[in-house]
Amino acid sequence: MNTVDLIKKHRFIAIFRHIDPVYAADAAQAVYDGGVRLFEITFDPSKPNTIKETQQIIKTIIGLFGDDVCVGAGTVIKQEFAEAAYEAGARFIVSPCTNEGIIRYTKEHGMASLPGAYTASEIMRAYELGADIVKIFPIAPDQIGYLKNIISPLSHIPFIPTGGINPDTIDMFMELGAAAVAAGASVVTQQLCESGEYERIRENAARHTAAAAKYV
Repeated sequence: MNTVDLIKKHRFIAIFRHIDPVYAADAAQAVYDGGVRLFEITFDPSKPNTIKETQQIIKTIIGLFGDDVCVGAGTVIKQEFAEAAYEAGARFIVSPCTNEGIIRYTKEHGMASLPGAYTASEIMRAYELGADIVKIFPIAPDQIGYLKNIISPLSHIPFIPTGGINPDTIDMFMELGAAAVAAGASVVTQQLCESGEYERIRENAARHTAAAAKYV
């Protein structure tokens, strides 16, 4: 099954944002035990060692679960991030914006492209440049009316909303036809890892996957 089909099959992506690599294995195991099979590991452009750390986490998760999971990279705002993600084994690239060069590199290297866009023009441009799924960003639950209006004339474009995704809001996004949803802080945080609350992380993941599973 190709990457886009896997995303549409599992419907929920757990985002690892600002997670120290030393916690990656335990955090990934907890999230996996909660039913998650899609992982997005984000770069942190403010950290000089973000490439090394992000690659390390991607490799750790792939090493643990192999083909049973699909791992991608997020906050890919530079081509060097896309290159590093590919070298680490990432299968999809997520960005907060639309960058033609990053989309081109992503597609040329067999990864799925999920660039970010917000307006109708931006969403259309991202799709025309080769996006497999457009990340509509930022979208909060109180902007559901905007999302409904913006996707109505663009119903042929697969999309993923991000922002404000949690077990209580997944329904409203899925009912609008989202290909999948993604969440980070409501699943796993550095603080939860530092305090060893892996059972809570597992429970968080299970609640998200259960909510998304109704639409599988």
